[in-house]
Amino acid sequence: MHLKTISQYLFVFICFCFSANAAEKVTLELNDIDWPPYFVNQPSSPLKGIAKELLAHCINPEKYQKNFTVLPIKRTHIYMHQGVLDISIYSYKKERESFVFYSKEPMFTSGYGFVVRADSDIKIKQLSDLSPYVIGNLAGLSHTPEILTILKNKRQNNQVIDGYSIDAMFDQLLAHTPRFDLMINAKETFYWRAKELGITRQVKMLDYPIQRKPYFLTLSKASKNINNKQQFLDDFDNCLINLKSGDKYHEILAKYGMEHSQ
Repeated sequence: MHLKTISQYLFVFICFCFSANAAEKVTLELNDIDWPPYFVNQPSSPLKGIAKELLAHCINPEKYQKNFTVLPIKRTHIYMHQGVLDISIYSYKKERESFVFYSKEPMFTSGYGFVVRADSDIKIKQLSDLSPYVIGNLAGLSHTPEILTILKNKRQNNQVIDGYSIDAMFDQLLAHTPRFDLMINAKETFYWRAKELGITRQVKMLDYPIQRKPYFLTLSKASKNINNKQQFLDDFDNCLINLKSGDKYHEILAKYGMEHSQ
């Protein structure tokens, strides 16, 4: 057989094998959010976020490829109900068990607190101390029942300002005439974003801790792309446990300045 003909056959065979392997991969749909340092949606940043790095390590790349779509919180919930999304990262809520399966091993934990201007003399020693203040509420945060009650009551007195961007809310807090007195945020997100914006000395986190919550990988019960969901979760949990038992998990956290926060 002519050498050129052999080369052509080899080329076709390699292309066929590559296409066959690519076709075998299942595309998983995941939501993408602006939640640094867990999800970093900045094209200029070499960092993608802690959650994305853990997903890259613990979702088998030979079986699955991931498609991230930027979605608001409410649509994420709807799509997880419908199975349009396969995977989302959630804190635990009993009512969510109606439409998702939870992994057992937490991917990370996140603490929440009150953010004020650096020159503020606000002191919160108990939740009743919030009474005179206007609160900035970042949409999508999951609150304790006590905070939810406070927000509900304050809305009736026009003492809640809702926002959809942490950067915009920092601007509103630091404005010549602030729109609110304090805002609630994840501590890790606060420190990360304040540093990125160069406003670390202009804002501060109060000592009063609201809560600290673990976050888990969840699968939509309506997902059609993951057949054996329990096996998928078990594999993910085992991978995460192995990462945590070695150096890799802490190396990932260290890239985001969080090696001592978990």
